[in-house]
Amino acid sequence: MAGYVRFVGTLLSLSLLAVAAPPGTVTDADPQDPEVQACASFALESFNIMVGNPHLYVITKFYSVKRTEIGGGQYDIDVELTPTQCKKGVNVDLSSCKPLASPGNQVSRCQFVVLTAPWKQQRTLIQSACVM
Repeated sequence: MAGYVRFVGTLLSLSLLAVAAPPGTVTDADPQDPEVQACASFALESFNIMVGNPHLYVITKFYSVKRTEIGGGQYDIDVELTPTQCKKGVNVDLSSCKPLASPGNQVSRCQFVVLTAPWKQQRTLIQSACVM
């Protein structure tokens, strides 16, 4: 009986390993996933600090999100950013900022790469490339 239990436990362990994605595996990620949202917000915050526009930007469209399994996660996020009516330097909730309605507003398409270590509650923006 003990041998049978050990055998079943070994099979169960091996099946769980087979289900887990091996390191380096790239998969599509859901833009609504909480970790994707947190990484996108982190990248957007960095963008808003670096860009010279006096208005804050918001994400108006997700083109794609890829997740690479590397222990934590590497998220390659391709988004559209649009300037809002909200100005920098004021503590505002970005969800209350409406995009500018001007036909000349500078919509940007950006690719961000964010590394995340959720167990440390740590994120790092390792790449940011935008086309205005």
